[in-house]
Amino acid sequence: MKRSIFCIAMIMAVATAGCGKAASLPEDGMKQVATPVVDTRPVTLTAAIDGISVDERLKELIVQQLQQKHPNITLQIYPSAKGTTLNELIVAGQTPDLIFTFNGNLLSYRDRDLLYDMTPLLKTHNVDMSRYDANIIGDIRIASAKDEMYALPFSLNFHALYYNKDLFDKFGVPYPQDGMNWDRTLDLTKRVTRTEGGVQYRGLDTGNGVVWIAQPLSAAAVDPIKEKASVVTEEWKTVFNLVKSIYSIPGNDRKGDAFLKDKTLAMQLQLNMLAALEKPTAEGLNWDIAQYPSYPERPNTYGNASVQAIAITKSSAYKDQAMQVIRMIASDEFQMISSRKGWMPAVNNPDIQKSFGADVPYLAGKKLSSIFKSKPVKYPVSSQFRTKAESILQANFDLFLNNALDVNTSLAKAEEEINKMIAESGK
Repeated sequence: MKRSIFCIAMIMAVATAGCGKAASLPEDGMKQVATPVVDTRPVTLTAAIDGISVDERLKELIVQQLQQKHPNITLQIYPSAKGTTLNELIVAGQTPDLIFTFNGNLLSYRDRDLLYDMTPLLKTHNVDMSRYDANIIGDIRIASAKDEMYALPFSLNFHALYYNKDLFDKFGVPYPQDGMNWDRTLDLTKRVTRTEGGVQYRGLDTGNGVVWIAQPLSAAAVDPIKEKASVVTEEWKTVFNLVKSIYSIPGNDRKGDAFLKDKTLAMQLQLNMLAALEKPTAEGLNWDIAQYPSYPERPNTYGNASVQAIAITKSSAYKDQAMQVIRMIASDEFQMISSRKGWMPAVNNPDIQKSFGADVPYLAGKKLSSIFKSKPVKYPVSSQFRTKAESILQANFDLFLNNALDVNTSLAKAEEEINKMIAESGK
């Protein structure tokens, strides 16, 4: 799944807010039993950022918290840039001790012999797994064959509906509400899509074409077991027809940065883009947030969560120290600090969730509680051909949108092209 740079910056910031190092500390949020004795001699751990962007401020916060909680541990974080990507570090013989990543990446680490089952360490370090929603842990286990635990969550992504309050006020249309289904969302889209004063105002942008809209229905472009296309289905037909109905509204075509910059888009479906809203808010964007629209058969459900996680590599010589870093990030103290700063907490703690965004001035008064009213769909076991297949599927949707093909023909054509792509790969 395509990941927002902004949500990923938040993810790494989560790794910056410290937490208690001993299980006996109430704020640690872990089981109240003794932690194992770990060598306290100075040690340097290395970490790779795989698919995550992080600025220098976030790195400084990570170092700061480690100095407070584990002064013997120095963490060197390599940027995901030319020369220090995960693959380049491995080729150079510098496989890191830790990887900050997301759950969808874990399966790809198997072929590189990076995966390490953290289950024994989680037990000896008394990490309380009951603090996590079972579905989130299940999303981490998608890379395992025998319930191995290859990483621990530290933040989540989310889907939400962002809306421009000024446009709804301008046109006398009620704001989007939590619990809306797609029919209600489509009706609102029609009501706020119009031309006024020579300006074209758009009602809704879906964010990522048909892909995100399909995720709540667990519709996949490729069957990961059979490695065959799986798009000639009722679910994909529903998605194609829905998205076409959105973009077929006169004036609601896809173009420009209409929400953040032009302020001519009434509703934006997107992942966590709270960080991106700071500057537009200062420049006058009067926005708020609502629950992501639902299908009647899948109420209160949005797409893939993209669980942000940290993994210990198989080759690390300092696994206990690496677990101390992870345990610090997993604590309630850390999760509370990061939640208050606007980073989605990984733990299932109502108090921490209620504090979401409390320390971010430009989020004051926003309906952030709406985010927690929906849950992510179970993360799919993805085919290695998923990304290419979704591109093919989107291209054929565009043909359907432009009335070059009917829905059945466009899906059949996509299925044929995906299967051809898989066959030609030789895998």
